[in-house]
Amino acid sequence: METIKNLICEIIKYLENNQLNKGDKEIFKYLKNLPLESKNFNELDSNNPPKKNALLKALDTINNPSLFSIKETINLSLESLRWNVDNGLYYDKDCDIGNDYLCGNMNTELIGPVNGHFKSKELKLGLFLLEPKIFYKDHKHEAPELYINLTSGTKWRFNNSDWRSKSAGSIIYNEPYKVHAMKVGKEPFLSVWCWPKNSSKKCILVPKNDLLEYE
Repeated sequence: METIKNLICEIIKYLENNQLNKGDKEIFKYLKNLPLESKNFNELDSNNPPKKNALLKALDTINNPSLFSIKETINLSLESLRWNVDNGLYYDKDCDIGNDYLCGNMNTELIGPVNGHFKSKELKLGLFLLEPKIFYKDHKHEAPELYINLTSGTKWRFNNSDWRSKSAGSIIYNEPYKVHAMKVGKEPFLSVWCWPKNSSKKCILVPKNDLLEYE
């Protein structure tokens, strides 16, 4: 319990020490007020990460000193975490999110209603990984969303904007229903991810004219 609690605290501390916009601050308040007590701890069996090689590679590439405390607590927590692969749970069955994503993703919920190590009614906080060269198609969801990018080399686009590179340490806030997509480079992508509310609602795939370029 303590190693996972320490990881959550380091994530909260990182947000506290960085300049946040309005949306980030709202999610930070949710996290700050969560009880991390033993009575809220969920005894989950840990497992061997399905994408272990990609995870270790991603951790090895974290070289931003401001992220070292998060990196260290992730490493200390590895034997305690339960990892999941989204095989379509977050999307409608026939939405065509693509095999790249379905076969190349992994997450662990540090906090969550069902699969979280700490229990919360709605909020989900965890780590999210994509293997190299994954195109995570344009999508949107009702839940507001926060990312802390732990690795560099991944490009993002929002609504109809051009692709933008986001460096390790950057904080991304997606308001509800904001369309976003990712292209992972030659190194795996690892991030902290949070949905503070509406976390039971599915994601919605948003068709784009250029999808065939990236598949």
